[in-house]
Amino acid sequence: MGNEREQSEAVTTADLAEQWHEALQELYTEFRKRSRAALKDYDEEDVHQARVSARKLLTLLQVLDPDGETGLYPLIKKAQKRFGRVRDADVLIGEFKKLRKEAESEDRDDEAKLFKRMAKLEKDERKDQRKKLSRKLPKIVNSKLDKKWKTFLKEDLPELAAQADVRRSVRELKDDYRKRRHFYQVTADREGLYSEQALESLHQVRIAAKRSRYTSEAAAFALDAKHAEDAERFKQVQKQLGEVNDRHFHIQIAEDYGPEALNVDQEHWTLFLKRLDDQLKASLESVGEL
Repeated sequence: MGNEREQSEAVTTADLAEQWHEALQELYTEFRKRSRAALKDYDEEDVHQARVSARKLLTLLQVLDPDGETGLYPLIKKAQKRFGRVRDADVLIGEFKKLRKEAESEDRDDEAKLFKRMAKLEKDERKDQRKKLSRKLPKIVNSKLDKKWKTFLKEDLPELAAQADVRRSVRELKDDYRKRRHFYQVTADREGLYSEQALESLHQVRIAAKRSRYTSEAAAFALDAKHAEDAERFKQVQKQLGEVNDRHFHIQIAEDYGPEALNVDQEHWTLFLKRLDDQLKASLESVGEL
């Protein structure tokens, strides 16, 4: 009886290791393919998917190798940051173009001109980030990383997969989300719903929701259906808070540029910031239960 149990456990462990192998290799293959494609013409979707696949790889590596002993996490994290900076500029340019068109359709011409100038400045920023991506990414994502990855799959993964506790990792992330949510609620009550402190703590809630979502999605093969439902809930929270974060970021970007860079007088600048602030407040008011 004891031998049969040991054999069954060995089979289960081997199956789980194979599931980890398949999930990781699929993500790494996507990451490498999208990385090469992104460097050719900076296609927005390739940049986006390279960043997403890197983020999911990082999520699984945190579960498998929380102490970073394989040395893979910091390398993929550097690549993810490089793609992230280009992706952020892509998104902002698209948003500013959309906001410009909305302003034009409502005959808010002065506001439309400001969004047009902000898009132009972001295009300059994107150009710089693309140059950095082309220069720095090949030093990170290359044949050396491929070799390190193969060694990890062959030598490290079997033992790490056997030791990994995905459910515990998900529980810890959910606990972190609840703590950040509570801190936000306390901060909003104390400092005010629209205060910088409350907005920053709400941003941390979004980050916690994103981590929980990505972990549940990337490690779905080792979890039950309940965790898939949790992932969907966190996805909705992330989306909802993403709009608030975007509105807040628009204000920060505008203030960083300032009226001089945007070539606008003080009267129109004040009106522009007020409208952005009103949009932020409207997004906050639409946030439901977290």
